Amino acid sequence: MGILLKTVIRLKGGSIKRSFDRSTEHPQAVQDNLLLEILRNRRDTDYGRRHGFSRVTGTEAFTKSVPINDFSNLALYVERMKRGERDVLVPGQPLMFNVTSGTTDKPKYIPVTRRGLSLTSEISNQWLYRVLQDHPTCLDQAFLCVTGSSLEGRTVAGIPYGSASGLIYRNLPRALRPSLVLPFAVSDIKSYDLRYYLMTRLALEKEVSCATTPNPTTLMKLAETATDYQEEIVRSINDGVLFRKLPFDVNHDDAGILDILGVSQRPNRSRAQSLEAIISRHGHLVPSEYWKELKLIGCWLGGSVGFQVDKLSALLGQKVPMRDIGFRASEGSLTVPCEDNTSAGILALDNAYYEFVPAAENTSEDTRTLRSHELEDGKQYKIIITNWDGLYRYDIHDIVEVQGFHNQTPIIAFVRKSEDMLNITGEKVHVNHFLKAFECLKGEHDVSVTQFRVVPDYDALRYEILIHIAPLPSAEVLRNTILPFIDRVLCEANVEYNGKRASGRLNLPCLHIMGSDWEESVREESVETGNRDIQYKWRMLAEKMSDLDSAHIKSTISMQGGKE
Repeated sequence: MGILLKTVIRLKGGSIKRSFDRSTEHPQAVQDNLLLEILRNRRDTDYGRRHGFSRVTGTEAFTKSVPINDFSNLALYVERMKRGERDVLVPGQPLMFNVTSGTTDKPKYIPVTRRGLSLTSEISNQWLYRVLQDHPTCLDQAFLCVTGSSLEGRTVAGIPYGSASGLIYRNLPRALRPSLVLPFAVSDIKSYDLRYYLMTRLALEKEVSCATTPNPTTLMKLAETATDYQEEIVRSINDGVLFRKLPFDVNHDDAGILDILGVSQRPNRSRAQSLEAIISRHGHLVPSEYWKELKLIGCWLGGSVGFQVDKLSALLGQKVPMRDIGFRASEGSLTVPCEDNTSAGILALDNAYYEFVPAAENTSEDTRTLRSHELEDGKQYKIIITNWDGLYRYDIHDIVEVQGFHNQTPIIAFVRKSEDMLNITGEKVHVNHFLKAFECLKGEHDVSVTQFRVVPDYDALRYEILIHIAPLPSAEVLRNTILPFIDRVLCEANVEYNGKRASGRLNLPCLHIMGSDWEESVREESVETGNRDIQYKWRMLAEKMSDLDSAHIKSTISMQGGKE
C-alpha cells in the first residue's frame, strides 16, 4: 500500500532536502535575499506603500521603516481583505485565511497566499522524507493523518477560510489516496462526536503504521472513542457499513457527507474478528494490539502540549518513536525536525525572514533585534517573522530556545507562549516552573499530574492549582505532603516566588481536585464555541477560573497562613 506513497515522497522530498541543507550553510545571505524578494514583491500593496518598501535596500532600513506588529496592528488590514479589497497586505487577494483562536473572544484570520501554502507543503514533504530515512517501514501500512477542515466557511467576499494543513491534505495527488486512512470529507463533519466516531471507525479498520496530527490528545481521544463504541465499530466493520445505529443526532450537512462516505465501505470480516479477539482478551480495544505495526507518531512534543506525550505513550503501551511535526503556527511552518523524541527543528530559512529578541527583554518599536546567525546556543528568544502571507515584523508571542546548529543555522525548539506567565505580587511564575514541580513530584512521590490549570487568587494572595493526579492520594497526604512539596519546588525554581513566600507576601497554593470529565468538558466547550479541535491547546495558566472549571471541582486542599 505504501510503495507509491514512499516513491513520491522520496522524489519530491529528496530534492527539497538537498536545497534546504545548502541554504543552512549560508543563513545570513539566504535571509538577506529572501527579505528583499518579499519586499520587492509587496512594494505596491497598501502596506508596502505606507511603509516605503520600494525604498528599503537592506535589513537596517527595513527595521527603521516597519514597526514590530502583532495581530491587533494588522486587524484592520485583514478586515479589508476579508471584504474583498485587493492589494492590501499582499498583491491581489489571499488564497484563503487560516483561522485560529485569538487573545480576545474573536478568532484571528491569518492570510494565506499560494506561495506561503507551497512553502508549508514543501516542509511537509521534507518532514516525510527525513522520517523515511530513519524509519523505512513507517509507511508500509496505512497512513493516518488528522487535519482540520480545509473549508470552514467563506468571507463576505467569498474568500475561503479554514485550515491550511487541511487544504494541503486535500490537494495530495490522487495516486496517494489509497494509502490514506481518512477521506478528505471526514474533516468537514461539523459534529465533534460524530467526527471522532468516524475517524476512529475508519482508523480501526486499517493496520496503521504512521499516525500524524498536531495535538497528541487527538490520538488519545481516538483511543477513548474506540473503547466507548467498540461493539458498534466492530460490527460495522464486519458488515461493511460506517455504522448500524448512531448514538448521535446528525444535522443535514453531516448526513450528506455520511451518505458519500458510506458508498465506499465493504465488509471486512477478518479485521472484525481480530478486533473481537482483542476485546475478548482484555475487555476493551487496546491500541498496542489493534495497531501492531505502528512505527511512528508525528505530533507536537514541546511546550504545554508536550505535557500530554507521556500519557499518549502510556496509552499505546509500547515504545513507538515520536517525531515532532515542527514549529507550526497558523502564521506558517518555521522548523524542520530531523530527530525523534525532541521538539527541536532546524530553522526554515526559506519560509520567512526571522528576527529575534532575548526572552527577558521587552519588545517595543525601538527594540534592537537579532538575526538568525547571531543567536547563541542554549539561550531563549522571542521570534518575529516577515513572510509571504502578508505578515511584516510580526510578533507571534512565542519563546524559542536554541538547541545547537545544523551547519550554520540554529536548531530551535518552541518553549512556551511569551504570555505563559502569572504574577500576583512580582514573582512572575512561568508554566515551566509548575511543569518542573510536577516532574519532581513524579520522581520523588510516584504520583503523576495528568492535567492541570493554575489560576491566581489575588485576594487570597495564592495560586489555585486545578489538578488531575494519579493515583489520587488521601486528603491528608495531599495536604501534608503533596502541597508543601509543590510549593518547595516552586521556591527552588523561582527566586522571586521564594522571596515572596518567605516574606509572607505570597501564601501557600491550594489544590482543587477535579472531576474525571473536567478535561473533556472543557475541550468540548472549546469546540462548540468554534475552535478547531485538532489544534486545541489546553490552557495551563489562566487569569481567572471559568464557571465550567468551578463546576468540576470535587474537593479542595488548602492550608491557612503564609509561611510553611
